Amino acid sequence: AINVVTGVFDLFVSIIVSIYILSERDEILGFFNRLSKRIFKEDTYSNVEKYFYETNNVFFRFISRQLLDGMVVGIITSIAMKIMGIQYAVLLGFMIGLFNLIPYFGAIIAVIIAGIITIFTGGLDQAIWMVIIVTILQLINPKITGDSLKISPLLVIFAVTVGGAYFGVLGMFLAVPIATVIKIILEDYIKNVNA
Repeated sequence: AINVVTGVFDLFVSIIVSIYILSERDEILGFFNRLSKRIFKEDTYSNVEKYFYETNNVFFRFISRQLLDGMVVGIITSIAMKIMGIQYAVLLGFMIGLFNLIPYFGAIIAVIIAGIITIFTGGLDQAIWMVIIVTILQLINPKITGDSLKISPLLVIFAVTVGGAYFGVLGMFLAVPIATVIKIILEDYIKNVNA
C-alpha cells in the first residue's frame, strides 16, 4: 500500500514537472541550443540538435496522448460503471484513468483494485461484469500508445516491464518515450552504417 501511494505521488510530481517543462520548452530549447553550439563541433552539433528536438517531440506526443487517453478512459469507465450501478463509480473511474497513464500495466493494476473494491461493495457477479467491461476498454491502450509514437505494442509492453523492474512507477511511465528515442537513434545508426 505504501509503495502504491508513493508511486502515485511520484507520478503526480512527474506530471506537474512535465507540464512546467512543456510550458517553458521554448526557453529551455533555446538555452541548450546556444550551449551546444559552444561545446560541440558543427557535425556533432547538428546531430545533438536533431536528437534533442526529436526527444522533445516524442515526450510531448507521449505525455499529451497519455493524458488524453487517461481522461477518456476514466470518463467512459465511470459512465459504464455508473450504468451498472457500481458504488463509487466516479472514484473508481478516476483511479482507472489515473493508472492508465502507465501503459498496459497501469490498466491491469487499476482493474484488479477496482475488482476487489467492487466485490466488497456489490458482490462477485457485479465485480466480474465490471472487470470484463473495463478490461475491454483497457485493451486498446498499448495500441493507442504504439500508434502515437509509431512503435509496436510489443515494444511498449517490453519497455514498461523493464522500466518498472528497475525504476518503479516512474520508470514505467517514462519507459515508452525513452525506448522510442533509443529506437530512433539505433535506426539512424543502422541507416548511416549501411550508407
